[in-house]
Amino acid sequence: MIIAINGNRHQEAHLAEIERLVSAFMRRDDTVVMTDRFLDYLTDRIGSRFAIGIRHIRLTEQPRADLAIAIGGDGAFLKTAAWTGESEIPVAGINTGHLGFLAAFSFDRPGEIERHLLGGHYEVERRALLEATTPAGKFLALNEAAITRGENASMITVDTRINGHHSLTYKGDGLIIATPTGSTAYNLSVGGPILDPSVAGWVISPIAAHSLSVRPLVINDSSLLTADISLRAKNFRLSLDGKTLSLEAPCRLEFRKAPFGINIVKLPEHTFTDTLRTKLGLGG
Repeated sequence: MIIAINGNRHQEAHLAEIERLVSAFMRRDDTVVMTDRFLDYLTDRIGSRFAIGIRHIRLTEQPRADLAIAIGGDGAFLKTAAWTGESEIPVAGINTGHLGFLAAFSFDRPGEIERHLLGGHYEVERRALLEATTPAGKFLALNEAAITRGENASMITVDTRINGHHSLTYKGDGLIIATPTGSTAYNLSVGGPILDPSVAGWVISPIAAHSLSVRPLVINDSSLLTADISLRAKNFRLSLDGKTLSLEAPCRLEFRKAPFGINIVKLPEHTFTDTLRTKLGLGG
């Protein structure tokens, strides 16, 4: 097998576990490919011997692999998912961050890594991606697209259309378009609903709406959502999974379901409600 590994550079407490994991893959003659910045970081701290036999590529190059592993928090997972692109390589997360909502594994539970990740006894769950068409090009998001007024004090107006039909006009600090995967992220913090990953829908949630009558809305993910942006200031921000663009207003954005998805590794028989209880403390 070919194993592609990426992670954030805050792993001082987990260097020994990472070295053992990589060694385990290489002992069974798997090919290990690692992003160059992550490999350089680990080599500086573990020693030059660590890099022997490991191939390295840039984060901007799509890996050819049977499995991708993200080591870190949800940010590292999102970057690794973007790294795999449209290849649909299964992505497994090992959480070394704060929440790690998308990660199925943790170095605190080495038995699960040994039995399921190394042993190959895991399940793969397909997640939808959101595609945003902007004046700056097309971009993808696994969690959400957030339209915000940025640093200026002007209220932003987002006039939406669903499949060409006028829907709602949102005025306030901004608007979030979240996937089911992202429904537990920024969307949840502004009072939006949680969607099961199997639900074929997007959540449209206002940020600090000017009107109390405006509420989050769930639409079918087969919809084409058009957003016309206006505000008194010259620029606004569009953030896609944390990557921020500064765009000029007035501006039209389009959001639709991407033609491919992301395959996320999960533990066998582990349900979405299990994750809500263990990661978010809901209902427990």
